[in-house]
Amino acid sequence: MSTATLQQFGQSLPSWLALVQRGETVAIMDGGLEVARLVPPEGMHAKPAPAAAPVQWPDFASRRRAVFGDAVLPAGTAQALVDEDRGA
Repeated sequence: MSTATLQQFGQSLPSWLALVQRGETVAIMDGGLEVARLVPPEGMHAKPAPAAAPVQWPDFASRRRAVFGDAVLPAGTAQALVDEDRGA
């Protein structure tokens, strides 16, 4: 069972209703006390969420090498740049 405050429930009603449509019960809380409970209709059983398609991530390492090459900054370079930017 999921719980939502009155504010959360009011701000995202469609998402809470989607949970109930999937068969989940939602308790609505006010000041730490349950004031209402949203339950699916009788005979409705929880449905599994649809599986998400696998994500094909781009090859970020090869992009970085294409832009910056294999150069490695000497130790302390980043700190020196920050110090310079801050006027130190």
